[in-house]
Amino acid sequence: MADKIPRVFCIGTADTKLEELQFLSGSVRSNLATFSNNSSSKVDVVVVDVSVSGKETENVGDFKFVKRKAVLSCLPESNGKIPDELDDDRGKAISFMSKALENFLKIAIEDQVLAGVIGLGGSGGTSLISSAFKSLPIGLPKVIVSTVASGQTEPYIGTSDLILIPSVVDVCGINSVSRVVFANAGAAFAGMVVGRLERLRDFGASKEKCTVGITMFGVTTPCVNAVKERLEKEGYETMVFHATGVGGRAMEALVKEGFIQGVLDITTTEVADYVVGGVMACDSSRFDATIEKKIPLVLSVGALDMVNFGAKDTIPSKFQQRKIHVHNQQVSLMRTTVDENKKFAAFIANKLNQSSSKIRLCLPQNGISALDAPGKPFYDPEATGTLISELRTLIQTNEDRQVKVYPHNINDSEFADALVDSFLEISGKNLMAFSSAHHVSCERHEDSVSNIYSSSHGTICYSPSNFPDARPETLRRTQAILSKLKYQIDKGLPIIGAGAGTGISAKFEEAGGVDLIVLYNSGRFRMAGRGSLAGLLPFADANAVVLEMANEVLPVSSHYSGTCGLSIFMYPCSQGDTYKCIVEYVKIIYL
Repeated sequence: MADKIPRVFCIGTADTKLEELQFLSGSVRSNLATFSNNSSSKVDVVVVDVSVSGKETENVGDFKFVKRKAVLSCLPESNGKIPDELDDDRGKAISFMSKALENFLKIAIEDQVLAGVIGLGGSGGTSLISSAFKSLPIGLPKVIVSTVASGQTEPYIGTSDLILIPSVVDVCGINSVSRVVFANAGAAFAGMVVGRLERLRDFGASKEKCTVGITMFGVTTPCVNAVKERLEKEGYETMVFHATGVGGRAMEALVKEGFIQGVLDITTTEVADYVVGGVMACDSSRFDATIEKKIPLVLSVGALDMVNFGAKDTIPSKFQQRKIHVHNQQVSLMRTTVDENKKFAAFIANKLNQSSSKIRLCLPQNGISALDAPGKPFYDPEATGTLISELRTLIQTNEDRQVKVYPHNINDSEFADALVDSFLEISGKNLMAFSSAHHVSCERHEDSVSNIYSSSHGTICYSPSNFPDARPETLRRTQAILSKLKYQIDKGLPIIGAGAGTGISAKFEEAGGVDLIVLYNSGRFRMAGRGSLAGLLPFADANAVVLEMANEVLPVSSHYSGTCGLSIFMYPCSQGDTYKCIVEYVKIIYL
């Protein structure tokens, strides 16, 4: 990795935006040079063409250049051919090129060279580029100068950290306004890239903590603040998310990426908006990511006493006769009913009953928000009581999935303590012990442009894939093992393996996780691909068997050794003696 120069991609449709692309790329390059004067960072600037027309741009001046066909080659058609022309339907063409760009960037991530991406465009270009940028890891600088940056931007940004910079004027030539906007965008982006590279050099010295995601609303703030304070005293890092619909999605996106290793989903009000039709709704996948990742989850029912709308005059007419509380000029809250609370309970129970990991559902009997308390506008013991009783009835409890009820309001300090106690109970020491392993994934691509954790064999910079056909218990164990191995590989920690077949050992080395494969043979056809028949076969020429085994390894293995003298099957010895023998043998090979 040390010989790989980080690069940034300046991306746009060169058939219509070539002049603008060249100017923006020049701004990025000059600012990178300026900001790197006191730094050892060197970054290449590469222009990438994502034009959807058939027009080919041959060069972009003195910049390194990736042509549109090279991008399209990352997403061949079903017949394996690279399309010369995209669909005449512009929408379909943009979608295809966007997917190709996403694959192109993914390859750059896996090759450990990508230091940042910046693009420019109108509505079509922004749609094309942003769809690909959203798939990139959080922390990697990603910027688009766009004509639609000041409008409804959620479709372009989603839950990512993509930055949109308003172009002010159309992206159509260089003038006195666009020159300033592009220059500022290039400078800002270059600063992000250099700052990130410098930060990576100190990353190894930073204190790694297990990260816990927490959901909050204004009406559950006292509870969340108390939980946050105590968790931080216990040594955890906390991330608090405003449960506004996008907040829940953002938290679960970070759970998927490995940024978060535990969740206290205290404020689940997004479910109310989803079921009833409010403006801060989740979607049908709420809770799925946390359950699928099998990380510790403590869940409560914060702010399920309300549905969110905008200004009072925006509330649908069918709800005008309901109990409404005006939170401020832009936010109106509607009290939920008994029947609605039954639906919330059914939604939550259906999700939790599918889990196979440790979950605690903590329920406060005396109110589920600051407004659901004696003397407050949403105090309704019947509605809240229905929610709690329905959950107690519908949740299928077992050793891992439990329901706890407390005689408190959600904002009472006693309830906050109960939430943390439940979390510590199910996370235990294991979560803290492996927090650094999971924390690597929080900046899992950060080290892809740094040699801090890299070895001569490279770094695995992607998370283990799911195996949907596996049994849940098998999948859980597999993911746990792979997560630990990935951490050790990324950190450069030694791994001594035992009992691995030669084929899988070779794959491990090919992926950069093995430095040496030692093959040994006991005299039988053991570990030679014979499976369970090995013990039934006669003794054979050990040298010949080792050579046969080597054929599986040699095509991909740079360090290989075979021995017939180490036989723990024929000449039993203590585990300690065997370990010493292997260690001494490895020393001989390397020295």
